[in-house]
Amino acid sequence: MSPQVVALHVWSPDLEMPTPVNSIKLEFAGITGDRHFGSTMLTGAREKHAFERGTEISNYRQVSVVDRAELAKVAANLGIDELAAGTIADNICTQGLPDLTALPLMSRLVFPSGASIMTGGANAPCTIAGAMVESVYGTAPHHFPKAAMHLRGITGWVERPGVINTGDPITVVTLN
Repeated sequence: MSPQVVALHVWSPDLEMPTPVNSIKLEFAGITGDRHFGSTMLTGAREKHAFERGTEISNYRQVSVVDRAELAKVAANLGIDELAAGTIADNICTQGLPDLTALPLMSRLVFPSGASIMTGGANAPCTIAGAMVESVYGTAPHHFPKAAMHLRGITGWVERPGVINTGDPITVVTLN
């Protein structure tokens, strides 16, 4: 199966959960209207090895991508029937990339509009996403990180602006 976009979500800063949409607009600063939009971000726990918390750095977490196959594995690990796209704050849900989380760093996801996302690596599972899963499925937030380890998808940043639509095919370009 060729990789394609099966769901898109934008997580507005004023909402508790991401909103499903039919298309997203990528700008160099990220997804228009999303809470992770911005050319820079403040560091947190993920960057503590390199920076003091709250240090301003380039935003490498503009976009979150998951794949249905990995969501199904996380759901099985949690003992629930499904884990719907958008539940763990993902912006793009794919189908046909069953090992998405293991995609090499600096791979490109290219879309028909010419939009391109540069991948920054695995998205570490956290209890924030676990709380989002709890609100929909009733699972304990602290169970999510272990259930989603190496299955949480990836983060990335916009390399080339454009529009992504549900149903778009995806071309994956790796450096190797």
